[in-house]
Amino acid sequence: MMVTSFSRGAVLAATLCTALAGTATRAAADDEGSKPSKDWTFMLGGGAIYAPDYEGSNDYKAMPVPIVEVSWRDRVRLTTRGGAGIVATPFATDALKVDVGIGYHAGRKESDNDALKGLGNLDGGAVATARLGYRMGPVGVGLQVARDLGGDRDGLSATVEAEYAIRLFGDRARLSLSPHVTWADDNYMSSSFGITAAQSARSVHHLARYDAGAGFKDAGLSIGVSYAVTDSIQAVSRLGYTRILGDAADSPLVKQEGSADQFSTLAGLSYRW
Repeated sequence: MMVTSFSRGAVLAATLCTALAGTATRAAADDEGSKPSKDWTFMLGGGAIYAPDYEGSNDYKAMPVPIVEVSWRDRVRLTTRGGAGIVATPFATDALKVDVGIGYHAGRKESDNDALKGLGNLDGGAVATARLGYRMGPVGVGLQVARDLGGDRDGLSATVEAEYAIRLFGDRARLSLSPHVTWADDNYMSSSFGITAAQSARSVHHLARYDAGAGFKDAGLSIGVSYAVTDSIQAVSRLGYTRILGDAADSPLVKQEGSADQFSTLAGLSYRW
């Protein structure tokens, strides 16, 4: 389970990891334990991310990231990786994998940034996801579709991603390069980047009314490195860049108050048993 887009620290981290390095995270998890030797496995850890305080912002903040996962036969997972939720894998071969799940996005609060003041809060809600992934050697490709089931966003997005990964230092380290591109529908774009007449009138920064329509939302690239400190302990780090596109980039929240260039860095440590 990926994902494309918010406690603030954990969910925003999940959104950025989805957009910047979703494939790398999943592939690393598969490599760590694609054939579990027991029915139940557990993962616990944490880290930190440094990233924009809202999608499109040019203000950055550091936030904690929890890493928690309970997995049954690697077929059903209760996890915070890629976003808090539950993920099931109804079909998997050495090359092909299908994931379906229910996650959560926490929305956006106007207190997150001065540019958002007067726009009101964007309430979060449940998100249904379905992902098809294919891997051949060091190359992987995937398609994920996410549909909001509740909350103010009520949108749909689709992300195409790829990954090239190599092993280093006797297979203890893994280096990955992961590009992605995301499309979003009218509801997603208008709620995340649009400004209604009422919001414009209340905006502390006097943002103009703006309609954001369906289209490509962003494209990005990330570099990820993981290292097996022991058989159970793994360190991970990631550097990502995303360019906001189309109507999203032309929104006053991005063009006037923020930036279309979005950077993030993530580091963490986990223990699996």
